[in-house]
Amino acid sequence: MKILVVDDDQMMLTAISKKLEDEKYEVSATTDAVEALKIMADEKIDLVISDVIMPCISGLTFLTMLKNFYFSKVPLILISSYNQENIILKAHSLGASYFIAKPIDYDHLILKIHEFTSDIT
Repeated sequence: MKILVVDDDQMMLTAISKKLEDEKYEVSATTDAVEALKIMADEKIDLVISDVIMPCISGLTFLTMLKNFYFSKVPLILISSYNQENIILKAHSLGASYFIAKPIDYDHLILKIHEFTSDIT
């Protein structure tokens, strides 16, 4: 199973990627949503984890592009240090599978990944 992680914070990107690799997931990671779209086009991605606040393309815009134009069936978990109700509601209305506030509870994240990918072999 391959997971794409998108976060402009390199330390957060590395931490999430390492945790997922420790759980035996294959990980592609990038700090740039534009690059993430290229990865989505070139690789078979089973789940996406993306930050909300990023330069160039926000996580919400990235989510919209994925759901409307590219990969509507790929689960997307949004993460953000902005745990505001309006952002969470907007994310869900745009098709986010789940929202997790930073700091990330990795056990909770892994549980949600299992839930969204349980039917993928």
